[in-house]
Amino acid sequence: MADLRRRISHLQSLADRAQLKDGSRESRLFTEMVEVMREMALDVEEVSANQLDLEEYLEEVDSDLMTLEEDVYDDAEDDDEEDDEDHDFEDLAMDDEEDEAEYVELECPQCELDSFYNSELFDRDGVQLTCPHCGNVLFDSDEDCLVMDDEEI
Repeated sequence: MADLRRRISHLQSLADRAQLKDGSRESRLFTEMVEVMREMALDVEEVSANQLDLEEYLEEVDSDLMTLEEDVYDDAEDDDEEDDEDHDFEDLAMDDEEDEAEYVELECPQCELDSFYNSELFDRDGVQLTCPHCGNVLFDSDEDCLVMDDEEI
């Protein structure tokens, strides 16, 4: 970057020594070109500095992600080893079937599209379920009822 600034300053001095008449077209042209190049050099320096900052930040995020992956995958491998020792494959298949969540289908009165919700959400306090298509509130646990349109009430 310093080299670019030095070269622009050199062009400025060449334009000054060219002994062009002040106010002539050539003088204004050279002066404006040098000024534009100077501004471009400043912008390039700023972009370069921002790029270096982003590269450093990306390296930190990458390092943090690598650490997180090691922690998660090491724990998962340890859990897998324990599961292999404690269960055979039939027991694992039965556990998966028991863990399947039940879903409730609700039709939005506003957009009339169906959405599925985990049935356990209806038993919790402070839950408000909205339609993923239009954002209309379908269930509010504080009111303990399904929100219907006027015709269905």
